[in-house]
Amino acid sequence: MRILLTFTGFHDPFGPTVVDGARRMGPILSILHHVPFDYVYLFDTPGVQQNTLDVVEEIGKRFPSMDVQLRQLDRLTDPTDHLGILSYLRHFLPDIVAAHTDASFTIALSSGTPAMHACWLLLAADGTIPARLIYGHPPKHVGEEYRISEVNLAATEFPHIEPRVCEPPAVYFASTPDLQTACEELQIVGDDKAFVDALEMAARVARYDSHVLLLGETGTGKEHFAKLIHHLSGRPEKPLVIMNCAAAPKELVESMLFGHKKGAFTGALSDQKGEFDNADGGTLFLDEIAELPPPSQSKLLRVLQDGMVKPLGAARDHRANVRVVAATNADISRAIKSKRFRLDLSKRFGVRISIPPLRKRRGDIVKLATFALERWNRVYGERRRLSRDALEQLQIYPWPGNVRELISTIETSAMMASGRTLKAQHLKFDEPVWDETPEHMLPEPHEGFSLKDYLNNARDGLIRRALELSHGNRSQAGRLLGITPQAVHRYVKETGIETT
Repeated sequence: MRILLTFTGFHDPFGPTVVDGARRMGPILSILHHVPFDYVYLFDTPGVQQNTLDVVEEIGKRFPSMDVQLRQLDRLTDPTDHLGILSYLRHFLPDIVAAHTDASFTIALSSGTPAMHACWLLLAADGTIPARLIYGHPPKHVGEEYRISEVNLAATEFPHIEPRVCEPPAVYFASTPDLQTACEELQIVGDDKAFVDALEMAARVARYDSHVLLLGETGTGKEHFAKLIHHLSGRPEKPLVIMNCAAAPKELVESMLFGHKKGAFTGALSDQKGEFDNADGGTLFLDEIAELPPPSQSKLLRVLQDGMVKPLGAARDHRANVRVVAATNADISRAIKSKRFRLDLSKRFGVRISIPPLRKRRGDIVKLATFALERWNRVYGERRRLSRDALEQLQIYPWPGNVRELISTIETSAMMASGRTLKAQHLKFDEPVWDETPEHMLPEPHEGFSLKDYLNNARDGLIRRALELSHGNRSQAGRLLGITPQAVHRYVKETGIETT
């Protein structure tokens, strides 16, 4: 198995020529046309993300059997930062080598910055990555061929470099190493500023015993935040108990929380511990806390105040050493005003952390989608990949179900796809569920957003859906949309879609 490792550069996938309007293949495509490879690992940095997506698309077109993997240096703000580059490469390379024990590796020194090339040289020279080094020479004159030469580090002219024994590397990350490691272990993905701010706040409060209230829409990852807080607390070896308050029967919720004694109520045939006792010494995560009945909220308030739990039917209470992390997708201010959630109970949570919805962290959509697809590929031994038009469609979709919906969409689409490349038409989005405010479904404007593209995609999707509902009858599709059959006919003619 032959594997190419390379950064993406500004001249990828195509670079300019002296002829106006003409382009020539950039370093990566040129190397792939001259040397056969089975895998390509693209190391992507913030300044060339669009170039990376274009390279992935071009490789898919030209080399359909080639597997492309992305590794993102998300927080490398300076492409000349040698230590930052080394930290990322030392983090990624052991896993890549371990995953391909029978592979021969080649490093391309043609794309990226000189600092990146220097880091490749150092890591190859000290044996961190067993690879040959190649360099591409683009043609300078008409008629010349693209040439590839090898950098032979075994030559006597190169100095011998001994590997240095050091601690296992951590990803070059703006936050604390503990937070970075915890995010990796819990598979929390994202570097949007508002999202990272929420993560860092969770990490700061984790080591204190203050109760925490997580606020966020359904699917934003509140349970992952609860696990993060528990993981970084002084209680990680103690239990983390999860209770969904919305799913608990109202008549049993207090028994589930605080336990009961035999005979406390009809059907109580034996003593039963509650979740507070099950979580003793650890963390209790109360999901959808605003759904608790008011009497149960009152009793919960007393437990949070003094740490004493009294099971139903018990003569006395007892102490439970529990840190409570609660969560709700409700508008907490409205819930308090409408008396659904007690104001005094809300004040017992010394820290509130708001988790942004996915539509407000669009820079993370591609990272989350590729992460979800790579994880699915590993589980099922597949090699699915996302096309550029699929990534664009993912970025303009409003994601009412947030991260949970995105992961479900990727996994369902990968399962249903017949080929290795997932294109826009292969994406299986959930049926939209409109709430009282349709603007909730609109995408969040952001840098790079195109209203024209969004409206065109919305128009295309509606016409395709109308044709699907009308079984290809263009007149009926026009009536469903309030447009003329001629407009539908023009669309079908322009796009060449199948209508039967």
